[in-house]
Amino acid sequence: MRPLLVAAALAAALSGCASEGITHGGAVLSDTLTVYSLLPDPRAPAQADIVDGEKLALAQAGGRSGRFTINFVSLEEGADGKPDEVADATRDVISDTQVIAVIGGLDSAGTRTSAPLFNEAGLLQVGLGAGYPGLTRPVKPDEPARYQPSARTTFARIVGDDVQQAGPIVAAAQGAREGRPWTIAIEGEGDDDSMALTRAVERAATGAGARVVDDPRRADALVYAGSDPVNAAGTADGWAREAPRARIVLPDAVVRAGVAGRLSAAARRRARFVSSAPAPGGSAAQRSFEADFRHRLGRAPGPYAALGYEAMRGVLAALHRAGGRANQRQRVIDSYLSAPVRASLLGPLKVNPRGERVAPRFTIARP
Repeated sequence: MRPLLVAAALAAALSGCASEGITHGGAVLSDTLTVYSLLPDPRAPAQADIVDGEKLALAQAGGRSGRFTINFVSLEEGADGKPDEVADATRDVISDTQVIAVIGGLDSAGTRTSAPLFNEAGLLQVGLGAGYPGLTRPVKPDEPARYQPSARTTFARIVGDDVQQAGPIVAAAQGAREGRPWTIAIEGEGDDDSMALTRAVERAATGAGARVVDDPRRADALVYAGSDPVNAAGTADGWAREAPRARIVLPDAVVRAGVAGRLSAAARRRARFVSSAPAPGGSAAQRSFEADFRHRLGRAPGPYAALGYEAMRGVLAALHRAGGRANQRQRVIDSYLSAPVRASLLGPLKVNPRGERVAPRFTIARP
């Protein structure tokens, strides 16, 4: 079993511990419920921010939902997304008889493995990334059914998928070129996830009046479609040499993975970042969150801390609506998927019954 990273920084608010609970018919027979955070590498900067955002939301709730004490555990999924490692970590979570929900689903590769296992176990999985659209909508003939062996929805994203991200990517690429023909080149990593994003960007670009070209030297804008920050940085640096006037657009997955720190100075000057995280200090609610984060955790939050914060708030809201039956897993799933729209740091937040974020927001920023 991988090491568990318990929320020690806020232990006073998180007073319960997993112990003697048992399950029967999807119910946790205990007054302590456990919410897990399952991320590829919880020590990586953006992921550490996510975990601390989850801790903050739980601390603000006093570590409770009604009569239930909420225990929190952060577990490492495995940074390389190998299916056997993800499956082992997922089964570790499922084996906890007090688990009521999981926050994770950060990358598509790992979520392809974890989602069907959590679905079969009847556990709510709140996704923080995992942009591959086939997890929640038809892309291939067996999707999304292959990720839902129980024939019920248990995976839900609080951010947009890659079909929804394509429009903001094209907006970042288009820039000031409205009103005249423009060209765009796209380079992906060759896997299913990258191809799905590539096709979505191609459709969005064509709809915006752009012509998609193969040669980056003929493009006004260059889009990287993938999730590997090392490869993305190398590609962007090459583009900065080959097409020094073109705008370079990098998607949420590599922005979250820290691609900014890997770019050459030339690539940084041309880069635009598309992110599911809100702009720091962009609203009164965001500034209040940042101030409380600094007060409780002793440091400023990174932009992705808001995702963990809102993911935990959504789980706690579902538990609250479930009331005395918050220990029933299917009740919590139904409560989560039927929740009304609510104000959040990510904008108006609602997830539809298929587990898709309704009208997600993305930010576009320069390094």
